[in-house]
Amino acid sequence: MRRRTNATLLLLAGAFALAARAEDARVSGPISGFIFHGSSHSIRLILGSPGSAYLGPAIAQGLDAASVSPLGKSALAMQSGRLNILQGLDTGQPAAIPIEGAIGAVDLFAWSQDGASAAVYSTDARQAQIIRNLDGPKPPAVESTLDLSSTDGPVTTLAFDGKRLLVGAGGLYTADQSGLKLLFRMANPAGIALAPGNRDLYVADRESNQVWMIRDYAGDTTPMPFADDRAGIAAPVGLRLSANGRSLLIANSGTRSVDALEISTRASLKHIDLDFEPGKIEALGSGPLALLNSGLDGEPLYLIDGGERLAVYFVPAGSEE
Repeated sequence: MRRRTNATLLLLAGAFALAARAEDARVSGPISGFIFHGSSHSIRLILGSPGSAYLGPAIAQGLDAASVSPLGKSALAMQSGRLNILQGLDTGQPAAIPIEGAIGAVDLFAWSQDGASAAVYSTDARQAQIIRNLDGPKPPAVESTLDLSSTDGPVTTLAFDGKRLLVGAGGLYTADQSGLKLLFRMANPAGIALAPGNRDLYVADRESNQVWMIRDYAGDTTPMPFADDRAGIAAPVGLRLSANGRSLLIANSGTRSVDALEISTRASLKHIDLDFEPGKIEALGSGPLALLNSGLDGEPLYLIDGGERLAVYFVPAGSEE
């Protein structure tokens, strides 16, 4: 039985058209991380350090949707209507393992910070699901589906604290096996950032040009305004805490900018004008780097470094392009 299983995994891995060893041998130097590249439907390397990084070769192709773990060594990937876990991204030849019992047509993902579990969502089915055992030798374990069809609007953003799912859909909800709970109504939730300790969170409302802080979201929920257009907030599309946890990074599509606001005082620490419209802030591995867009329709990629030197970097395509 083990021999048959191994053979099946090898065939599945081949179906992802993984990069050849000869190509891997030409890759050298530091790797900033792995991304799902929307326009090429592949997981690709970002080679080099910020400021000198470039988009490297694909190591998994033909994907409908995918999301890389915050640990940076595995990914959840949809191909031909099935959800798989890709393990060993850092080897250049990841193995694809089907996740039995997972919902199909997944198009939104949210990982726990430790990479051990994740939440997935299918817009077609309006269902979500929690998947565990994503970081070890045990096979992935799926939980019962969560029905999100009763939200006030379409699901636009997700976050997952390892226990409960946070859902932005015409409001901010928590979702678990007991059902949906509305925490706060808002027009167009566009980004959720969990504070350390998974007690408080920040959520952006793209339509009202506001960022809210939600204290004790798992208990006595208390919404508090954090920033609005007076602080330069304009159609926010993504939030992320800085590496030191002292400031909140806000990507604004309305002003094509990123703002860093100090959490304790809400004062502006830095404003960065962009020559493109950001679409998100998505973590790139477990470090301070994050993506500001997805590389759709041939658009260039940009990274933000949320460390001590807050800066945005252009990521050009490699020579193979």
